[in-house]
Amino acid sequence: MRIASRRLVQNRHLSLTTIAIAIVFFIYDLFVDAFIEHEYLTVHFIIEVIVFICVSIALVLGIRDVLRLGSRLAQEEKRLNMYSRKLVESLEIQMDEWRMTPSEKDVSWFIIKGYRFAEIARARGVKENTVRLQATSLYSKAGVSGRSEFVAEIIQSLLFSLPDKPSTIEEESAVLAGPQ
Repeated sequence: MRIASRRLVQNRHLSLTTIAIAIVFFIYDLFVDAFIEHEYLTVHFIIEVIVFICVSIALVLGIRDVLRLGSRLAQEEKRLNMYSRKLVESLEIQMDEWRMTPSEKDVSWFIIKGYRFAEIARARGVKENTVRLQATSLYSKAGVSGRSEFVAEIIQSLLFSLPDKPSTIEEESAVLAGPQ
């Protein structure tokens, strides 16, 4: 989502740059028409002035929209980071309750993210059998029999930790704003 949103903002910047270039062209053309060729009361000149005004308005509105979009994107990223921190905290508490070792927690995070044992072993610089043993141990501590049950247990524990009623936009805004 972040990449798509950033790409959208970049595309809008490119569009606005193109409009700004058109405005520079119109300024030059209007200057030449009015002061060099003295054609400031012709139909051609009046049409160019109207188009120049319309394109200028489009640029101003586009800039306003990009600024709003950037502000909204920053706000959403802040909100996403807050939720991500809460998620990590919740998972860490659950892993602590299961009395996992730091290595088991590390393997747990890879499993939650969907990595295979061979990938986890490469990333951690250990043998695949070591990862399998740690996974078996953490499954046992979590009271499950395998990877899918482990991930399901993690999700279930997160769902049970949700508040009874969804928070309102005002409550989220207060959390994002911090203490006042």
